[in-house]
Amino acid sequence: MEEYDLKPFEERNPPTFTYSDRTKVYGKLIDEVQSDSQIIDEKATGIVYRNLVQKIRLEDGNEVFRFCYYMINLDDEEPNWKYRQSALMLNNRELRELLNKMKEKGWINITFI
Repeated sequence: MEEYDLKPFEERNPPTFTYSDRTKVYGKLIDEVQSDSQIIDEKATGIVYRNLVQKIRLEDGNEVFRFCYYMINLDDEEPNWKYRQSALMLNNRELRELLNKMKEKGWINITFI
């Protein structure tokens, strides 16, 4: 899979978010972590999903985390990564709150929060 690495985040287009009232907010990718997954469905043979959490600084200085993914179909003639637009964005407080609630329900077992 190394020959199909994503471009470094510094070389990708900066994130732009459009709200329902058509207001646009611009940001800058600060960092990201990623992992590959094929656990989407049994028909996903040849398709790899790269899950990411990106740290983004918005133009007002606030930092948020965006959960998103890219996908690549290795069976295509010219495989290339495609960004999937649906993405969850959370600030530090919101992420901590959700992780704590997941822990309380026993969904995850983590001790660093």
